[in-house]
Amino acid sequence: MSTSPHQGRNRTASGVANDEQGGEVSRRAMLAGAVATTAIAAVGASDRPAYARAADPNSNEDMVAFLALSDALTGVQVSSLAPEFTPNKDDVLKSDPGVDPFNIKNEYFAWINLYDGPTFERLLEIAKAHSTSVPDIITAVNASDDTKFLARSIVLLWYLGSWYKPEDLKKNAAPGTRNFVPSQVVSAKAYTLGLVWQIAQAHPMGYSNLQFGYWSREPVDPNDKNSPLGFITATIP
Repeated sequence: MSTSPHQGRNRTASGVANDEQGGEVSRRAMLAGAVATTAIAAVGASDRPAYARAADPNSNEDMVAFLALSDALTGVQVSSLAPEFTPNKDDVLKSDPGVDPFNIKNEYFAWINLYDGPTFERLLEIAKAHSTSVPDIITAVNASDDTKFLARSIVLLWYLGSWYKPEDLKKNAAPGTRNFVPSQVVSAKAYTLGLVWQIAQAHPMGYSNLQFGYWSREPVDPNDKNSPLGFITATIP
């Protein structure tokens, strides 16, 4: 038996000739379906935002932009947010964010990006456009509710190590509104590294990196210019 492709085509053509009307409908349906699919794809593409790229935690520029944004929002210097940060004097966006023992910045970056990637990308673009001007970053961030309330969530994340949803913060933003705002501790590491503990010269409940017996020492007076380094006095009274 011959398996020539020409014979196969002839059999198909013969079948169509015997039912020309049915064949026409099939071809028209296929063409109509192809046109509809193309149209849907075109509409979907036109609805996509112009900034189609996603924030990349492995990109030095994106991470530096995140640190510049966090510096502006929290009022805490980048050197405290990323201890191994190495600035580039010619172009801040070409700085090296560094790798420190805790690397909490990477954990925060990944969390925010997963929660609302498109808005986070807009915040990073704002930081890149105004990398040397804190007031300009703040003004641009506050220009939209989406960026403004995500920015507030970022501030709370750095200070408390907990995630407060932007939509919950927005609901509570109206004057006179004082509802409970739920939160989620991002991780054990975030719990211990909240900026609030450093600023208060304290530590969270259940954790301390000070030596055993530190509670028997006097706390350091932050107004004392000759005080020893650390949160407590150097010797036991």
